[in-house]
Amino acid sequence: MPECAVSELGKIDSATRIRDVIRSVGFDLVFQPKVAFSHGKLGGIEVLVRWPEVVSGRQAPDQFVPLAEQHGLAPMLDLHVLERTLRTWRSWSALTRLCWSPFPISVNVSAMSVQDEDFLRSVTWLLAESPRPKLMFELTETAPFHNPLAAAQTLEALSGRGVQVSLDDFCTGFNNHERLDTLPVAELKIDREDTAKLDTVAGIRHVGQMIEQAKAAGLTVTAEGIESRDQWKTLRTLGCDYGQGYWLCPPLSASDAAEVVQGY
Repeated sequence: MPECAVSELGKIDSATRIRDVIRSVGFDLVFQPKVAFSHGKLGGIEVLVRWPEVVSGRQAPDQFVPLAEQHGLAPMLDLHVLERTLRTWRSWSALTRLCWSPFPISVNVSAMSVQDEDFLRSVTWLLAESPRPKLMFELTETAPFHNPLAAAQTLEALSGRGVQVSLDDFCTGFNNHERLDTLPVAELKIDREDTAKLDTVAGIRHVGQMIEQAKAAGLTVTAEGIESRDQWKTLRTLGCDYGQGYWLCPPLSASDAAEVVQGY
C-alpha cells in the first residue's frame, strides 16, 4: 500500500477516535486566566480542550483539532466543548458563579462550525438553559470560509444573543483583515509567536500596529504566550488590554480555576 494511503488511513482512524471520545468519556477541559494589564488582576478565562487522560494514544490539540476540521467533526467537537463548559460552570457554587459574572469565558470555535447550518440552532438550544456565563467565541485561524455569508450571519446572530466574537491569533492562518472588516468582532488576540518576537524592533512594531488597529476599531486586545516580565512590560506600554501565558498563570483544572475566581 502506498505511504500516502497508509497516512490517510491513519488520519481517518484518528478522526474516528475523536468521535468515539466525544460519545463516551468526553474531552478534558482546562481553564487559563486572562490578566488585565490595567490592574494585574483577573479579566476573563479561556477554555482549552485536552485529550482525556483515561484514553490511550494521547494527542495534542494541534493534532486532533485540525483532524476534526478536515473530517467534518469541528461542529461536533465545538458543541461538545461548549456543553461541557456550561455544565462545569453550573456545577460551581453560586458564589463562584456570581464572581464570574463580570468576566467572559472564552471558547474556541472553528470556522467550519460557524458555516454549518445546524450550529447556530444547537448553540441557541444550549444557551437557552439558564443560568449561563458571559461568553466569548474565539474564531480559530486554521480553517477557511467556504461560505463567508453564512459565517457572518451566524456570528451576527450569536452577537445578538450576547455572545462576543474574538479573532484568535490575528494575522496568522485565515484570521486576516478581511474577517476583521466583515465580522462582528469584539476582540483581537495576538499569537504567541508574535509575543515571542517582542525582543526585536520589528516584532514590537508589528504588535504595536495590530494593537493600534484594534483600538481604532474600538476592540480589546489579548496577547497570548507571555513568558517573561519584559514581554508583559512591553505589551502594557503598547496598550494591550489582557494577557495570557505561563508566566502569568498556566492552564488550570476546573476546581483550581474556581479557587482563582473566588480569590479574586
